[in-house]
Amino acid sequence: MEQSKKEIQNLKQPADKQNVSNSDTAVSKKKHSHAGHRERMRLRFQKSGLESFQPHEILELLLFYALPRVDTNPIAHDLIAEFHSLSGVLDADIQDLKRIKGISENAAIFLKLLPQLCQQYQLDKLREHVALDSTQKLCAYVQAQLSATVEEKVLLLCLDEHLHLLHCETISTGTAQRAALDTHRIVECAIRMRSSRVVLAHNHPQGQAAFSDADLFATQQLRRILDSMQIQLLDHIVLGKQGDTISMRQVMGWSDS
Repeated sequence: MEQSKKEIQNLKQPADKQNVSNSDTAVSKKKHSHAGHRERMRLRFQKSGLESFQPHEILELLLFYALPRVDTNPIAHDLIAEFHSLSGVLDADIQDLKRIKGISENAAIFLKLLPQLCQQYQLDKLREHVALDSTQKLCAYVQAQLSATVEEKVLLLCLDEHLHLLHCETISTGTAQRAALDTHRIVECAIRMRSSRVVLAHNHPQGQAAFSDADLFATQQLRRILDSMQIQLLDHIVLGKQGDTISMRQVMGWSDS
C-alpha cells in the first residue's frame, strides 16, 4: 500500500524533532486547559461571589494574581494541608509560607497582605462613625483593629467628652495567650492625649471572648486610678477568636457616674 507524501515526510523527520513537536503540542493543550479553568473560576466568582467556594478554591483564585503562569490548585491544597484552614494560611509567617512548594516570596507577601488589607478596609468604613457612642460601635471598632492580629494585644482608645476618637494606642503585645496590662502606660497615654474618657480592649486570638479573674481585678484597679484623675474608663472589651466580643460595662453593670 502506498504511503501518502505527508506520512513519508514525517518518517524522514529526525526522531528528536518529532518529539519536540509532540511536546510543544502537549504544553499548548495544557496551557489552553489551564487558561480555561482560570476563566471559569473568575466567572464563577463574578456570578456568585465566594459563598460557594471551598477554602482551597479561594486560595487557588487568589493565587491566580500572584502566580500568573502556574497551576495553583495543588499549591492551594498543600497550603490547607499544612496550615489546616484559610485563616491559618493567611495568619502564617512569610517564611513558613515560602516552604510550600510553588510559593514564591511575592506570593507569600501577597497572602500576608490580605488580612491587613481587610483590617484597613473595615477601619476606613468606620471613620464615618468616629463618635463611638454605643457598645455596638465600640465593639465594631475593636473587631476592625484586632481581627488580623495573631498575638494578644492590649489597646487603649482615647475619647473626648463627646465620645469622638482622639487616638488608639497599642499598650502591649504578648504571646498568643497573654499580654500585659501596663497601668503606667495607660495613664501616661490618657494624660498625653488629654482624654477625658478611655476604653480598654484586648483580644484572645486562641480563645473565647471572656474575662478572667485577673482581667476583672486589674480593670477595677485601673478604673479607680483613672477616676482619681477625672478620667472615666467607659468599658473594657474583649475580642474572641471567632470574632465575638464581650463588654465589661454590660457584664458588671457599670453606671455613667
